[in-house]
Amino acid sequence: MARVALAQFSGNIDKEKNLDKALGLACEAARNGAKLICFPELCTTVYMPFENDARHFASAEEVPGPAVNRMARVARETGTVVVFPLFERAADGYYNAAVVLGPEGQIIGKYRKSSIPTTQLIPGGSERFYFKPGDLGYPVFETPFGLRIGIIICYERNAVEPARCIGLAGADVLFVPVATVAVTRPWWEVLLRAHAIHNLYYVAACNKVGFDIGGAPDEPYYGRSMFIDPGGRVMAQASETEDEIIYADLEPSLVREARRRWTFYEDRRPELYGAIVSKTNRLDGRRARCRAPARRTAGPGARASALFA
Repeated sequence: MARVALAQFSGNIDKEKNLDKALGLACEAARNGAKLICFPELCTTVYMPFENDARHFASAEEVPGPAVNRMARVARETGTVVVFPLFERAADGYYNAAVVLGPEGQIIGKYRKSSIPTTQLIPGGSERFYFKPGDLGYPVFETPFGLRIGIIICYERNAVEPARCIGLAGADVLFVPVATVAVTRPWWEVLLRAHAIHNLYYVAACNKVGFDIGGAPDEPYYGRSMFIDPGGRVMAQASETEDEIIYADLEPSLVREARRRWTFYEDRRPELYGAIVSKTNRLDGRRARCRAPARRTAGPGARASALFA
């Protein structure tokens, strides 16, 4: 069993203030027994897609870079794993990323947000102005605390495929760093609970809270960071208005038990799911079908799949 912490906080246009706050919260979480700690999306900056302004590119940094190095020192000093989301500058462009730091101060791995929305969360800005689509797939990272973790970032919780890819790779916990506002509040908990149930793992979602100082002037983030168990039950939930750390003790054996009890993975029919990976669909007037394999002759060895041909 490992104690996990989600540290939600309000942001600031001043990166140093965000980083100081995150470092302090990481130390507090570690003092309270946390072995894994996660922060909100873009935790070292404001959520800049409230506007399209090139000045925000100056807040991006390389990985490793100054912010990652400072958080890595805290991870080493406290013996923790930290999921650290930030605005990444790379040789080929800019990414909405999350770095996984290990208890020896090392970089265990990195995830880059793969699905960059066309939809504007806050009218006036676009994520596509700032971020390239991620190119690292949906990795799962081993930790020394018995939990295998995967990450999706914010908007990606609206799709089933990324969360399922992470489940198929054997994750025990799906971390979901988020910066989201009132328009998504009706389905915030529903989607997260659904991912936990569909994939039989823990979900740990960490949102920003309150206003970004120097960020979107009229759009507060609603917090409500939460842990959900593999049965879809909310284990802990933060407030809608305050900086806060919430904790949950996660037991990987419960994930194994849930997957023995519910054979969702074994009962999949991937040979029928071609439409999921097709670039055509009915939304643009073209038709993509989930086709069954060729019909088999009924007999003692015939499979039920013939019924769906």
